[in-house]
Amino acid sequence: MDSESNSREKDAVTVGRISNNTATIDSSRRLSAWVVENLEAPGSSITTASTLQAGENDTLPVDGLCIGNVRVLAAESTYLDDKRHDGYFPVRLLLGRNGWGTGVHPTTRLCLDWICQTVQNGNVVLDYGCGSGILSVAALHNGARRCIGVDVEAEALVTASRNVQINGFDDSTFAGLHVREVLPYGLTTSNTDNDGVGVDVVVANILIGQLVRPSMVAAIVTNLAPGGLVCLSGIRPHEVDSLKVAYGEHMEWLDCQYAELSADATPGSLQSYGFDCGRWSRLVGRKTSSDRGGDIERMSELAVS
Repeated sequence: MDSESNSREKDAVTVGRISNNTATIDSSRRLSAWVVENLEAPGSSITTASTLQAGENDTLPVDGLCIGNVRVLAAESTYLDDKRHDGYFPVRLLLGRNGWGTGVHPTTRLCLDWICQTVQNGNVVLDYGCGSGILSVAALHNGARRCIGVDVEAEALVTASRNVQINGFDDSTFAGLHVREVLPYGLTTSNTDNDGVGVDVVVANILIGQLVRPSMVAAIVTNLAPGGLVCLSGIRPHEVDSLKVAYGEHMEWLDCQYAELSADATPGSLQSYGFDCGRWSRLVGRKTSSDRGGDIERMSELAVS
């Protein structure tokens, strides 16, 4: 190992991981309510920074990882405790066993950078595959009025909600929902506070097999307000065309960006999470259709995953 690598290891701090005792919950329950009730409950899998268990090889630089206008830090880091420094908002993270997302992976970086450039004051944001909540916290720092985090893992929703809190935002700014709770046309005034017309921004950092599923295509398209923006990631360059087919005529595609993941860049995190190296993509579009009566599911029939 060269001297530069040695120096980088010494300048890193371990990212805290929450206890491996995963919370068990019936998916039919309202997870958003469960999160609020169980964050500080006795026996909860959520812990404070002082009792965090170290996750093997999960590291962030002491001075954080700067992406867009945010600086990603371990929750227990004492670096730059002020609200904002040198133009960067601090995003402090606890991690749950199933709530990954530190900004190490290029798809997270691509989404973070887009959020920092796109989210405007008062926006309501739908964060699919929210994991640690890193994208929701960044959106709130950039003016979002509310974020709705969606995940298949109950623990990820708890972790994301906790991270919203430790970054200084109150409970009203974040709601956690299981993926099965997000139905077509389901996000109306009662849970978005957005005049019943859907959310302003959707960011979905998931794998291609999930992104092109009819149920997810329908949920994303119908719950995005006309003119709303969507960022889809977790995909390889050769999978971009499949996404375009899946979401069909309801989107105007605006941008496609790529980022490389090198095995030499962050070997600890690669080993811990099993990340695949190579090029990853981000596809950005705007919803052009206002027709809420069409057969949304047909848009996924020709998608190749």
